[in-house]
Amino acid sequence: MTAIRTSPHPGGRPRVVVTTSWDDGHRLDSRLAELLEKYGIAGTFYIAPHNREFTLCDRLSPAGIRELGERFEIGGHTLTHQRLPRLPDKAAGEEIRAGKEELEETVAASVTSFCYPRGEYTAAHIASARQSGFTLARTVRRNSLVPGAPLELDTTVNAYAHRVDGPIALRLARLRPSTAAKLFLQWDELALRWFELCLERGGVFHLWGHSWEIDARSDWHRLERVLDHIAGRPNIEYVPNRALLGLMAS
Repeated sequence: MTAIRTSPHPGGRPRVVVTTSWDDGHRLDSRLAELLEKYGIAGTFYIAPHNREFTLCDRLSPAGIRELGERFEIGGHTLTHQRLPRLPDKAAGEEIRAGKEELEETVAASVTSFCYPRGEYTAAHIASARQSGFTLARTVRRNSLVPGAPLELDTTVNAYAHRVDGPIALRLARLRPSTAAKLFLQWDELALRWFELCLERGGVFHLWGHSWEIDARSDWHRLERVLDHIAGRPNIEYVPNRALLGLMAS
């Protein structure tokens, strides 16, 4: 597959693109959407319309999905959010296809972006996503400013403090232990550091997460801090995930 890359603006200034994405289809996605609108940040919401991990009252309703789709890109996330590698390939393909069809019926628009549940997938699932009509598919791989292949899209930072991020925190802190500890313990600090690197080097800054997880950890203030910092910058492009395809190298 051809990788998605960015090219410099005229005059040699690095091209900087900001995109965000939010997974699962929880009712709190509406609260998250309000924050994105407040700061003028584009985003893609990957929704499993019958997510088995949520109670019915916690799922975003069809009306809520329609309303969200009027303001943001809606992406596929399978029908019920099952772990694809644990299913027979045919059943996994049906999950991918059926989720897409239901979302398209709900929002009355084409759905062309997809996210693998939990970031788990095989070559068969890539093929199923392509056959179902998806042109872009996001993984949960992090720590990159170059998205990569369209159906295996990498990201930059997750709105969650991962306990495996010690080495990357140390590298980004340039081996300064106190700074590394801050980046390791506070995902918002890590996000801000990645954004500054993106400004310096150019590329795609891709923030992603889950509204329910942000709420469970009382991290709304951290999210708003990051959005406030990255918003409204001159010469930065704020785009939904689907627009990354426009960055394909010719």
